[in-house]
Amino acid sequence: MAKSRKTDQTDIDQIEAVDLITLLTPPGCDGLYEAEIAAPENDQEFDLLAFAATIKDTALPSPPPETPTKPKPQERSKPTQTSDATYEALKLATAPAAGKSSLNRASGSARLQPVPEIPGDSLEKIASEIAVCQKCELCKTRNKTVPGVGNPKARLVFIGEAPGADEDATGIPFVGKAGQHLDKILAAAGFKRDEVFICNILKCRPPENRDPNISEMTVCTPYLQRQLRLLKPDLIACLGNIAIKFVIGPETPGITRIHGQWFTSIFGVPTMAMYHPSYLIRSATREKGSPNWQMWQDIQALKTRYDKLG
Repeated sequence: MAKSRKTDQTDIDQIEAVDLITLLTPPGCDGLYEAEIAAPENDQEFDLLAFAATIKDTALPSPPPETPTKPKPQERSKPTQTSDATYEALKLATAPAAGKSSLNRASGSARLQPVPEIPGDSLEKIASEIAVCQKCELCKTRNKTVPGVGNPKARLVFIGEAPGADEDATGIPFVGKAGQHLDKILAAAGFKRDEVFICNILKCRPPENRDPNISEMTVCTPYLQRQLRLLKPDLIACLGNIAIKFVIGPETPGITRIHGQWFTSIFGVPTMAMYHPSYLIRSATREKGSPNWQMWQDIQALKTRYDKLG
């Protein structure tokens, strides 16, 4: 990975976060979910540090009012998008108790099956079990399993939805173009990849990068539960809509509305909702208010809270 350029900290400090949903939504699309999970169309890269140093003088438009709108039906050009049935299944699987909001709750944990204590459990043992797992049909199409990598004492865990082609080939999460972009973001904010833990809900790649389905996530989640029990993280960063809908709650608003906000996940750990890096490299603009600009605000807020852990 190329070394990040240094920039004036004063410039970075002057950046203020806003939520500009109208600027972030592609024409003809009510939300960013459709664009977010699509594969990048080009090899364009984004220099986060250079961007941070160039936007300090741009005037901020007023953010739109927080008025919930009912999503309109959209035509889907690819059969790989999340179906309504998937979200309905998520609602049933993680439905909160009567009278409780699906946001800011520790769970879904009423619906999350506890995993028994396993004597001598370790990240290595979990990875070895994942390598021979046959709990779902993905075992027939995967190349390599992708359990997750990072610091075994990490206080911050990044969770995505599922491995992609590069991850399936290497067995390492977030190593493709999206992962390289995530590395740049982490480095720019002052994180080292070897001080965090990075993984996905699914440990195997769905064919053709289709969305994970509820049955796959359900049978795979115990591996993630065991990993989190060993890691004991203080914070989680949830990447992308699928992961957010599963880890935070199926009724959680779209990423454009809640990115950078904190929730209590189904694992009982404070969790920030964040853009998936695959979307960021698809719309790599340097304009103030763009998804990459917003991600810069969010990663700085995450770093600030991380640093306060002591």
